Amino acid sequence: MEEKYNNATSQRPEGARPLDAAIIPIDIPKYINQLRQEEAYQKNGKNAITVFKSDRITITLIALRTGQNFHPGQNNDTAIMSIHLITGHLSFESLDTVNTIKEGELLTLHQQLSFHAVAISDSICLLTLLK
Repeated sequence: MEEKYNNATSQRPEGARPLDAAIIPIDIPKYINQLRQEEAYQKNGKNAITVFKSDRITITLIALRTGQNFHPGQNNDTAIMSIHLITGHLSFESLDTVNTIKEGELLTLHQQLSFHAVAISDSICLLTLLK
């Protein structure tokens, strides 16, 4: 297995970290604090960091202030995803159905289905995408 790393950027000068390796310990509380401290969150009310990425799985930690939203990108691949709400409260709409996700809950969805999620309160969620 070839290990993959993320390089530091001007937005994350200490951002060099492994993204794919045999074992990667992921300090979720550290990343939550980092997301909330970064300019993107302070300015836009939302921020995200990919904590693991392989050919088949991507895991992204997302921080949202009340009223902020997220939705799928333009990827047309077939996939299954899950959203684990670590803290907060989300409104999640897909297939003309609105679900509310509360702290500690998990929601699954086939990625080819469109969705729109809005933070009802400041929220942290872990988005896992399986191709």
